Amino acid sequence: MSTETMASDSLELKPGLAGFFDDWSSDQRAFKGVPWGKAMMWIFLVSDTFIFGCFLASYMTVRMSTLDPWPSASEVFALSFGGAPIPLILIAIMTFVLITSSGTMALAVNYGYRKNKWVTFWLLLATALLGATFVGMQVFEWSKLDL
Repeated sequence: MSTETMASDSLELKPGLAGFFDDWSSDQRAFKGVPWGKAMMWIFLVSDTFIFGCFLASYMTVRMSTLDPWPSASEVFALSFGGAPIPLILIAIMTFVLITSSGTMALAVNYGYRKNKWVTFWLLLATALLGATFVGMQVFEWSKLDL
């Protein structure tokens, strides 16, 4: 059998879904030598970029087309300590809580791999409490808007 005949035989696809999946999974030009997880992470990042780009474009369109005045960010996100409002302190606190919950989750995964159940449990509990705190702060933030 010649090499041309072997090459043409290997290019024929199986019928139905099996052929579709064989064709889809054999893209050697785009993904040759790339681990599956890395390729999927890049696809996720690109899709996430498009989704948030659409959200930002929609926000910009609504913000520019409305005639009603938008609330001042420094008023919405301010908290009063000692009678004086501190602008954007709520955002700073929320960011700290969110980053801390990411850290406790990463530590919980680490201790989970080490099979340390008690530390993993307490770190997951701390992550859940920080997450609930963040959601509560979101509720507080939205309650300050006059809708």
